[in-house]
Amino acid sequence: MVELFNFPKKWYQGSKIAFSRFELNQILSIYGMRVSRGEWRDYAIDSTTNTAMFSIFKNANEKPLYIIIKTVDRGFKKNTKFIIYTEGKALIKGNTILEVLQIFKQVNKKGK
Repeated sequence: MVELFNFPKKWYQGSKIAFSRFELNQILSIYGMRVSRGEWRDYAIDSTTNTAMFSIFKNANEKPLYIIIKTVDRGFKKNTKFIIYTEGKALIKGNTILEVLQIFKQVNKKGK
């Protein structure tokens, strides 16, 4: 016999925010370079109804080095913002993923 459950509306209020294929490709290309150099070793992806997060770890059992966050204001205009956090502080904010990922390319130039 099949038993049906009614979940409260607060449990699921709509679709979750996610990174697009293009955004994820951009993030993973930088992630792959850093993994090959031994700087980063793990990542986690999470999403809610308001944000998508890509957390970057040096070791799996530590707190994230960086968190790349995508937020979408679902008002009249769909306004997307990207923020990179490190140590609880906003490192850079921008309107596109390419804007905020520039910070990692600048770090590469300074490091070499």
